[in-house]
Amino acid sequence: MIKSLESCSSETALKLSNLEQNLFSMSWDASIIEQKINDKSFKYWTYQNEDEIIGYLGIQFIHHDIEILGIGVLEEYRKKGVATELMDELISYFEVSKYEKIILEVRESNKSAQSLYKKYNFKHFGKRKKYYVTEDADIFIKEKAYAE
Repeated sequence: MIKSLESCSSETALKLSNLEQNLFSMSWDASIIEQKINDKSFKYWTYQNEDEIIGYLGIQFIHHDIEILGIGVLEEYRKKGVATELMDELISYFEVSKYEKIILEVRESNKSAQSLYKKYNFKHFGKRKKYYVTEDADIFIKEKAYAE
């Protein structure tokens, strides 16, 4: 089940930090996650199986844009539609929001994530050299389609 986090307790922040540590080589500290979620310029959704957070998607609002800060799903729950449901939630939010585009960086080697973004019509925009210390990042953008 997807839950939109409007505020964040220390316990939830610790769960998210542990999830990020499990998924990525670099992760946010629980206190930073708690601070970000409680700041209105950030928004997080979690995917939960009972009390366990098995996936999340975090964004930041920057001027007229949304930047995806992270999306991740525990390995044993991958290929089960969790990331798709989280992205569906983001796209639904985006379509009715005032924001004009969604921007993200993804590891050049992360082909499964790139596939997910392309499924949602994100376009490859460029590269950021050594964004991930040992690896370049591909930049993808999705712009809002306006009816003419």
